[in-house]
Amino acid sequence: MIFKNFRLVVLALFLFAFNVYAQESYNYKNAVIFELGGNGLVYSVNYERFLTKNINTRVGLSFWRIIENQTDKSMTVMSYPLSFNYLINMSGQKHFIEAGIGAMNLVTTGDLVEYKGVTNYYLNPFLNLGYRFRSTKNRLLYRVGLSPFLGTKSFTNPTEQSFQPLGSKIQFWGYLGIGYSF
Repeated sequence: MIFKNFRLVVLALFLFAFNVYAQESYNYKNAVIFELGGNGLVYSVNYERFLTKNINTRVGLSFWRIIENQTDKSMTVMSYPLSFNYLINMSGQKHFIEAGIGAMNLVTTGDLVEYKGVTNYYLNPFLNLGYRFRSTKNRLLYRVGLSPFLGTKSFTNPTEQSFQPLGSKIQFWGYLGIGYSF
């Protein structure tokens, strides 16, 4: 009788210790993520930091140039999105729904016809809604989702048109990302 209870106690301790180890092994607070689309418009490189178990903040950077071949006019675009996201665990440590809010800070400069050589600063608010998969075998993570934003007028030149690359005030934008946790 004592031997049976001893085996149950050892088994319970083993299972408890195994669960604690699994929780600690995937508790990374930082990530670097490369993203296509999303808040960087074309692409962005992002740093992410978890503030709590379910809340993280992200800052990204994207830089690109548009050149019009017929006229040699160009425009340089720099985007640095900032966001806060909330992750909802769907099952275990792999699958998450993420929802967030933030601002796509956008600076444009150039001599394309509609921009008249001025530097514009846009603060475009956005929402994130997506799916995140975090591998339990390595530190990779994958993200896919929607990130609609509101096209706003320039702070530095309010007479310019709103930033609306798809032609409407609300811009529906998607994203696809891969990252590394550390």
